[in-house]
Amino acid sequence: MNNEVSVTGSQYQKAFGNMLDTKWTRSCWLDPHGVSVSGAAFLQTGDNTSHLPHRHHDCTLMNDFDSVPLEFFQDYPEPGVNFIDVGCIFDSPEHWRLAIDTLHAKTEALHFDFLLAMDARGFMIAGALAYERKVGFAMARKAGKLPGKAISIDYRREYGSATIEIQPERIKGQRVLIVDDVLATGGTIEAAASLLRQLGKEVVGAAALFDIAFFKDKRVLTMPVVSLRDV
Repeated sequence: MNNEVSVTGSQYQKAFGNMLDTKWTRSCWLDPHGVSVSGAAFLQTGDNTSHLPHRHHDCTLMNDFDSVPLEFFQDYPEPGVNFIDVGCIFDSPEHWRLAIDTLHAKTEALHFDFLLAMDARGFMIAGALAYERKVGFAMARKAGKLPGKAISIDYRREYGSATIEIQPERIKGQRVLIVDDVLATGGTIEAAASLLRQLGKEVVGAAALFDIAFFKDKRVLTMPVVSLRDV
């Protein structure tokens, strides 16, 4: 059976860009430059040359994550907010496994050695991803929730202001990936990135299960982002 396909784009981005536009199909591949492409044979780049990807590992039917039923709550936690409840992913072992397997594959090219998990649903996602990647992770928490020495920052989010803190001594790695459940304005991950950079860490990107499409062209981020599904 001929499995060849072409993935075209305006320009081949070695580190990250095309990974966001990739359609995940029957298997996951990694090309020699570290960019994940969908599971057939060739990546057609902007200079009209083709690259033959290497089989990386089985990521069967990753596009099924787009079919996972989601739950939304209107006017929660404040009027005007349409809240996505990621509990509908956590409570299903099949959906949870699919989410972590897909996130594992889509973040591999970022080559991180540590994770920073955002309070609070990011804790579960980062913990599972850290286990898969055999790296450590630390928690970014709301003000007053961490013992010992902590550094904090105030920031704006989609429905108000907030403060997060991290414990500097817990950040064991140098190349850090920030993990949250949902990306919206980007305020939370940018605040976390600011704290990490104060410590001299390299922020390689941010990852989340969902990205709020309404905010995608309105935010300005200082890092690449990986998400599994726009909502």
